[in-house]
Amino acid sequence: MNRTYTILGIPRPQGRPRFFRRGSFIGTYDPKESRQYKDNVSAQLVAQSPAMLDGAINMTVAFYLPRPKTLPKKVVHHVKKPDVDNLIKGVMDSCKGILWHDDTQVVLLSCAKHYGDPPRVVIEVGSVGVPCDVHGVPGCQSKGCEIWREKAV
Repeated sequence: MNRTYTILGIPRPQGRPRFFRRGSFIGTYDPKESRQYKDNVSAQLVAQSPAMLDGAINMTVAFYLPRPKTLPKKVVHHVKKPDVDNLIKGVMDSCKGILWHDDTQVVLLSCAKHYGDPPRVVIEVGSVGVPCDVHGVPGCQSKGCEIWREKAV
């Protein structure tokens, strides 16, 4: 069963890591804006009482960004910055420990950016089913597969 979570606010990309030096030690940290955005996403997720998922996970994310007032209505797709891969990094980091134990559990990922009002992020997550032995597709519901499963049991 898939669950959907909505995060209100303008989606922010994951910023480049910052470096510091203390003597001979060099460390890294998140930029302040990235850290604040991840904290906001985590807080909104916790408020929606999510269930922690185990095993393989599929994830679909839709980013709704504000439409500039000067942009012509004929422009449908959001083809400007921020890049979708940088947007997804911040969201996935925020979900760790809330929706899943580690983001290595996400095996199927689909994401898109759109113009939308209000600005938000819509996250849909669910467990990946066991691959069908006939087609090799997770969660296959074809009639032939069900018959095969009944014979195997």
